[in-house]
Amino acid sequence: MKTITLKDIRRAKKNIDGIVKETDLVYDYVTSRKFHSNIYLKLENTQIVKSFKIRGALNAIKNLTPQQMKKGVIAASAGNHAQGVAYSSSQLGIKSVIVMPSGTPLAKVQATMRFGADVVFGPTPFFDDANKLSQQLAQKNGYTLIPPYDHPDVIAGQGTIGLEILQQNPKIDLVIVQIGGGGLIGGIATAIKALKPSCEIIGVQTENFPDAHDIFKCHPSKCANKYVPCLADGIQVKSPSPTAMGIVKKYVKDVVTVTNREIEKAILWLAEKAKIVAEGAGAVGMAAILARKINVINRNVAIIVSGGNIDIDKFLHTCFNAIKYDNRRTNFTFWSTPKNYKLIVDTLPGVNGRLYGANSEHDLSLKDKLPKGWVTLDIYTTSAKRTKEFFNKLSEENIKYKINK
Repeated sequence: MKTITLKDIRRAKKNIDGIVKETDLVYDYVTSRKFHSNIYLKLENTQIVKSFKIRGALNAIKNLTPQQMKKGVIAASAGNHAQGVAYSSSQLGIKSVIVMPSGTPLAKVQATMRFGADVVFGPTPFFDDANKLSQQLAQKNGYTLIPPYDHPDVIAGQGTIGLEILQQNPKIDLVIVQIGGGGLIGGIATAIKALKPSCEIIGVQTENFPDAHDIFKCHPSKCANKYVPCLADGIQVKSPSPTAMGIVKKYVKDVVTVTNREIEKAILWLAEKAKIVAEGAGAVGMAAILARKINVINRNVAIIVSGGNIDIDKFLHTCFNAIKYDNRRTNFTFWSTPKNYKLIVDTLPGVNGRLYGANSEHDLSLKDKLPKGWVTLDIYTTSAKRTKEFFNKLSEENIKYKINK
C-alpha cells in the first residue's frame, strides 16, 4: 500500500466537502478543571451517520471508476463503517452490501438498513471473520471492497479530522485517538505531524483487544482466539492495518489500554458532565484520562469522540453500572417506621441524594405508606462521599440497615 501524505488528506477533504460536516471542537470545562488542562472534544458523533467513518468511506467511493460504481460496493463493519458506506453510496446512487459480525448492536444494524444497504451477517462476532466473507462476496459478485481501515483512501479520509483540529485550535499539543484497525489514528497522525510536528499523538485501545498496543510495545499478541465481550465494539479488531501501524510506530508517542469498567465510567462522565452520548469506542479517550493513564496536566488536548451509535438499553445499563462502581447508587434494606422513614427523607437533601423504591420508576414521598418492617430501597447520590455521609447519618440516628450487594 502506498504511503499516505498530507497532499492525499487535503485531496480527501475536497472530496468529502458538501456531504461530510466539519464537526465542532468544543471545550470541556468540567474535565479541564478536574485535570488542570484544556480539554477539547472533537464531536464526530454528530456526523449524519453518528461517527467519523463516513469520511474515509466517502473518499474511497468517490475515487472509484464509473465501472466500479455501476457494479456496487461491499464492506465489512461492526456498524459505523457500514453506515458510512451505506450513506455515501446512497448519496451517489450506488448499490451497497454490508457484512456485519454476528451480535452487532441492533441500533447499528437498523441504521445501516435505513441508509439503503443490504445487510449480511458474518459467521462469528469477530470482525475478521466478517471481513473474510466480504472479500469472498466481492470476488463472487464483482463488488468493489471498501475496507474499514486498511486502504489509503480510507486512511486519508479519516485524516481530515486532523486538518480540522489544528484549523479550529492551533494551540492543541496533544491528540488522543482510539485504535481499532488503525485507520483513524493513522490518518490523524499523518495530518497532525505534517502540520505541527511538536504535537503529540497517543492511541487508546481496549484491554480485551490490544493488538495495536502489543505491536507498538513489541509484545506478543494477547488477542484471544475466542470471543471476549468488549463494550467498545467499534474497535473490536484482532489484526490492525499494517500500513496504519507503520504510521503509528513513526508518529505516535504511546499507546495505552483501558478496561470495560473504565469505558463505562467515561460514557457516564461524558453524558453527565458534557451532555454528550458516546458509544464505547467513542469514549475510550476520555476513559484513559479519567483512569489517569495519560498525563494531560497543563496541556491543550483534543479527544476524538469517534461515534455515538449505542443501543439505548446498553447506554442505560452502562450508566447504571458506572454509578454503582462509583458508590453513587446503593441498594439497601432498612427497618421501616414512620419516624425512620422521615429521618431518611429529611437527610437526603443534605447529601444531594434521591431515594427510589426497589424496582420502581417513581420517587417515593412521605405520602407513600410503607409497611413496618424491613424495606429495600435504592439511594442515588452525586458522589461516593455523599453516599458515605448518608449512611453515617443513619448510624447516628440508630436506624438499622444493611447494604445489599
